[in-house]
Amino acid sequence: MNAIETIKYRKRLEEGGVPPAQALAHADALAEVLEELPTKDWVRAEISRQLQDLKIDLLKWMFAMFIAQTGVTIGTVIALIRYLPH
Repeated sequence: MNAIETIKYRKRLEEGGVPPAQALAHADALAEVLEELPTKDWVRAEISRQLQDLKIDLLKWMFAMFIAQTGVTIGTVIALIRYLPH
């Protein structure tokens, strides 16, 4: 919340019957809270980073499952060749 918006907010409170000192305290407190809120850019960057991490984890699992499936397939073929009558 920039200084102009703080002044507008304070004046609006004063017009509504809030004492000036209390209106100033409210405006300052609101400005502090709004400064700590994340921006759209930060949220987008954080979501993008988490999606990138998720993609990497997904690729790791896919590769591991591919290796496991290949091992099971090779084992099955060897077992069929060995134990089926010729």
